[in-house]
Amino acid sequence: MATKRKYFFFVNLGFLGFTTFAYFFDSAFGKENLLENLIVDTYKKPPVEKLKGEQKENIFLTLKIFSDKQYDYDQDIYLAQGNVKAIINGWVLRSDSLSYSKSTGIVTAKGNIRFSKRRQSFRGKEFQYNLLKQEGTINNVYGILDIQNVLNDLTFDTNSNEITNENSSNNIVKNTYNDGIEFLFGNIKLPKNKITLSDKSKGSINNWRFKSDLITINESGWKSKRIYFTNDPLDPHQIAFEGIDVIAEEDNEGELLITTSKTNLILENRTKIFIGKRIFRGTKKKRKFSLILDGKDRDGLVLIRRSDKTKLTNNLELEFQPQFLISRALLDKTHSYDSDKSQEGKVVNFSDMFGLNIKVNSSYKNWDFDSVNDLSTLNTKRIFSGLRHSSSLRKYFKLPILDESSFNVFTTYRSRAWNGTIGETEIKSAYGGFFDKTYSFEAAKGKQNLNIRFGTAKYEAEELKNTKFTSLWRTSLFASLNSEYQIWKSNRKKIDQNRKMFLSPVLVNPELVLRTNINTAYFKYEDVSDQSFLKLSAGPEIRLGKLERNFLDYTKLFVMPGIKIKSGNSPFKFDNAIDLKTLNIGFMQQIYGPIIFDISSNLNIDNGSENYGEYYDTKLGLLFHRRAYEFGIYYHPNNEAGGIYFRLNGFKFSNSVKEFF
Repeated sequence: MATKRKYFFFVNLGFLGFTTFAYFFDSAFGKENLLENLIVDTYKKPPVEKLKGEQKENIFLTLKIFSDKQYDYDQDIYLAQGNVKAIINGWVLRSDSLSYSKSTGIVTAKGNIRFSKRRQSFRGKEFQYNLLKQEGTINNVYGILDIQNVLNDLTFDTNSNEITNENSSNNIVKNTYNDGIEFLFGNIKLPKNKITLSDKSKGSINNWRFKSDLITINESGWKSKRIYFTNDPLDPHQIAFEGIDVIAEEDNEGELLITTSKTNLILENRTKIFIGKRIFRGTKKKRKFSLILDGKDRDGLVLIRRSDKTKLTNNLELEFQPQFLISRALLDKTHSYDSDKSQEGKVVNFSDMFGLNIKVNSSYKNWDFDSVNDLSTLNTKRIFSGLRHSSSLRKYFKLPILDESSFNVFTTYRSRAWNGTIGETEIKSAYGGFFDKTYSFEAAKGKQNLNIRFGTAKYEAEELKNTKFTSLWRTSLFASLNSEYQIWKSNRKKIDQNRKMFLSPVLVNPELVLRTNINTAYFKYEDVSDQSFLKLSAGPEIRLGKLERNFLDYTKLFVMPGIKIKSGNSPFKFDNAIDLKTLNIGFMQQIYGPIIFDISSNLNIDNGSENYGEYYDTKLGLLFHRRAYEFGIYYHPNNEAGGIYFRLNGFKFSNSVKEFF
């Protein structure tokens, strides 16, 4: 029997538990005879007391179904048709039709299926689920996953009366650049993105779109022969991942774990790159192997293997990083321990081909301890020549005026230092302590960053005039103030993100900024010598173009001259104030499409200096910059360092996200 009126009915379901993707559909009955409790009532709801009385052995959920028509065939098959809407404790399921067979325990939904709760959203053509066997299938499924909240969102709260707003996940006006994953091969530290003016790479991407022809659900999770994922909120998508033989389940730590037997990286929907078997987690997982380039200590290319941190106690962690020195092994020689690099090099043995990095971290209340021990050889005869060490014990506390501050006790052995046109110099050993305070604030219509540091330490380092080492105590007081004042910025409204954001994850606004820097320091040494200086720098930074067209549509230029006034000299090479007049310059230029050239350097413009006209701290980069991803190559010629990086950009999806990609 059927009518044209809008009907609803309630079903009490025994809840046995949900894991990962099965949370979407798993509403298993605690008893087979519980099906007799299904009530079809077009006029009134079942009494709450009755529902509570039936919750003896299991926890029961209330399923509410609305539809244009409902049918009951021999008290066995219940069918709802036309604008079907089912609500289960905050979950909303819409479809053209929904049927349930009491004898088989199979629920089937067909036609324009939409399943949503809070930040999770799924669509498909048909799904079928056996409530008794806890298994089923979904055909032609498309979805949006919010990884950070997926386990909370997909858990049924039996005490919840919440009816989720189906559009709550789409109430953001724009797609917002939110997070990202960065892969780096090399021995340089990448600066923050100079186009987005931020560093969003947090080690994970929270929002993904996915699609699959068929997903099979079982009690422990779900699997599929082929699934496509993309972090790109717009179409056509710029990057996607094709997973073959995908299995998803909840691991022992309660995190979402997705494993593929084969994964392909798809760029621009045409270039496919095989990247092997992959395991994806909800949290950041370090890559086991990577390459670095270290010409100073390791003679070139190095393969490193990262290990998970070992927790020795509740407050103490240990991390090992074995290394294989590829270039040294191939050449069978090393220049890393030669005083004269022009020599042919020293012959190596088997232990010289391996290195090791050991990190120790500990924390207790407001104390933090960090130690890094880097060995470029395991040859016991060269162990001290190949060791670099640094440790710090930091205490955080609050002062009446300066508020949050820290005190640091440190030790170091064979530490590298760079000092302008002097270049690289070495601190053989040092130990001491210092007080440090960093404070950021806004004043005079600009952003201010203040740093104050004072302390004392004993250094054994290279002398100023030669390569001999001397050991002296040094007491120091240092302060710096960096300021940024925005002079002009374009105001862009009513921007079509689909049309404009294909070369950047954010809208680029032309602007003119004035940057200033004030550095001052006083050093007092054990040999009664002292040194003081005051450095003033100021200059404009201008961004032109919007990075919306393919040719010369982005230019960034900054020029920052500086002058240093000094008194006295340091007995050490590493901290002597040199380069009294400098010019800090930087230039970025879009060449064509996503290809961008980046250079920054410092120039000595003091015509009274013996290093007049020399460049130092130079960085060269060639970037391939897109909305959803970017990669690039950087090289630092002054210290023979370099690196290759790849970055995926993550977004908070908005209502502009389409259902298919």
